[in-house]
Amino acid sequence: MKNIALVLAISVGVLLPYGHAYSYLLKYMLMGLLLFAFLDIELNKNIIRREHLYILLVNLITPVLLFYVIHPFNETLALAAFITSLAPSALASPVVVSLLKRKVEFAVVSVLLTNAIVTLLIPFLFPLMLGRQLNISFADVVTPVFTVFFVPFAAAYLLKSFLPSIHSFLLKHRDQSFYFLVMGIYLGTSKASNYLFNEHDSSFIIVFIIAASSLILCSFNFITGNLIGGKELNVEAGQSLGQKNNGFTIWLSVTFINPIAVIGPVFYILFQNLYVTWQLYRLKKNR
Repeated sequence: MKNIALVLAISVGVLLPYGHAYSYLLKYMLMGLLLFAFLDIELNKNIIRREHLYILLVNLITPVLLFYVIHPFNETLALAAFITSLAPSALASPVVVSLLKRKVEFAVVSVLLTNAIVTLLIPFLFPLMLGRQLNISFADVVTPVFTVFFVPFAAAYLLKSFLPSIHSFLLKHRDQSFYFLVMGIYLGTSKASNYLFNEHDSSFIIVFIIAASSLILCSFNFITGNLIGGKELNVEAGQSLGQKNNGFTIWLSVTFINPIAVIGPVFYILFQNLYVTWQLYRLKKNR
């Protein structure tokens, strides 16, 4: 039933994207999901691994390399590939890692590291790519990201420390948070579909090419992440590199780059949601 719910969420989001009007709720759903994911997190001095550095390097090198390789042939595609691959680890990646019964701590570090470094580098990278200075500050970018992340983190810590009965109750019913994920996937897919259907007038050819490049990037990121993680951390590393903070890059595209470039992150949302659905289906099937 849960696997059907995920497929239905994506299908309904694509075919009936009316949920886009309520996409502002995504932030609060994500905060709730993160609260459940953080309930049993254990932090220690060995939490930072060399794999985190590899993920960060791939996250930074890939967009720059793609931009300079593609730019001589098509500037729009180069910008779309750049902004799509630049996206740091999704805030929701610890949620998916938790649902997959793997090490949430690894994904947490990836989220913090990639979001912080990418945000710091954007004011320097964008002028190089676009040839102009941007009126963008670190606080503008990092504040909403870290608010969504740290509020549930702090709440989980406080519950564990001072309200153990509530903490135990939530931990016992953590799997029910899956339905928040279903609703979040529906709203995210609706928002992406509504944009594709109603808010752009690009030619079919360029949309198709950007969509294909997003599919290739999504596959590359998950496969590369799995290789980086090895047998021990393949799922955690794959999720950290493959699941992207696309809401962040959609905002960057619309605000600072080119509205057409936003098609890349939009399609990436669809592809990563399909992959997450398959991962959870495989987990249920193998139980």
